[in-house]
Order: sequence, then structure tokens, then C-alpha cells
Amino acid sequence: MRHRHVFAAAVFAIGFGGVIAGCSSSHDSKGSQGSLAVTMGSTGAAAGTDDALSHLKAAVITIAGIEARMADGTWVPVETGLPADVDLIAIMTAGNVATLPADLLPEGDYDALELRITAVHLTLMNDTPIAIVPPGTGWTARIQVSFSVVAGQSTVVNLILHGPGSFKFFDGEYGFDPEIEAVSVEHD
Repeated sequence: MRHRHVFAAAVFAIGFGGVIAGCSSSHDSKGSQGSLAVTMGSTGAAAGTDDALSHLKAAVITIAGIEARMADGTWVPVETGLPADVDLIAIMTAGNVATLPADLLPEGDYDALELRITAVHLTLMNDTPIAIVPPGTGWTARIQVSFSVVAGQSTVVNLILHGPGSFKFFDGEYGFDPEIEAVSVEHD
């Protein structure tokens, strides 16, 4: 009889240990991870060209979500530091980029990023604010870019939003349809 209790206790302990292991934090279950950061730059029209951006003092977009697609088709959310506001006119004028906070992603090969932009707030030269109403839950931009995340290393994907293709002014109203491309990938 005593052997049955010891055997039952052992089976319970092994089963309970498996349940505890299955319920551990998501960071433990992801395996090896590396760091991914995304930068956003912006372009304007050629000097002297009259486009939608030439009448703006500020063009702030809110990036509410970023996902990275692994080579096997699995989408992995980038969760750190979002939502983030990026003033495209300010970074374009300064010749700079905005760097979004880095997040840890599972080690592996990736082939795309997807950005969800939920708000666009413009400021005209005379300080008049304009908000462009997003479609549904926002604008989605899928960017084809191949990069690898390596455990213990940093990867930076540099993106650029083409202002003249993204912002339109038609019939007295501003419109937005993000035109974003990857320009480089850096590893360290």
C-alpha cells in the first residue's frame, strides 16, 4: 500500500512540475532572443516643389503597433515603447531619424515588418491643427525586409517614409496613405 502512495505522489509531482513549466513566463518559453530596434526617417519633395508637406509645420504620426514576420510566416509583436509619436517634418528638417525603443524577439530569420499607424496630426504654417481621420483601426504598412535576430545581439531596421507619396492635398483636404520602405539593416 505504501508503494502506491509513493508512486502516486511521484506521478503527481512530475505532472505538477510539467504544469508549472508550461505556465512559466512568456520570456522563458520564447527560447533564445535578440534585440530589434526600428528607426523611422522621412523624405520630402525636392526643394522649390509645391507639395502637401511644403505647407506643414509638423506632421506627427502615432505608431501603435509593429509586428515582425518570421520566415515561417509567424507574426511576432514588438511590444516595447508603443504607441510612439514621430514628427516626420522635424526629423526630415533635422536630417535625423526617430529610433523606437528596442524589444526582444525570438532568434531567427524574418522577412517583413508591419506597422499600424492610428493617428496623423498635422500643423499648418499658421499653427492650425488638422487631424486626418484613420480608416477603421488605422493605416497598415507592410514592409518587405529580410533580417536576422541573433541571441544576445542587436539588429536595427532603418525605415523611411516617403512624404510626397504618403501625404496628399486634394479638394482642400489632406489625405494620408503611408509609403514606407526599408533602407538598411544593421547588426552589432
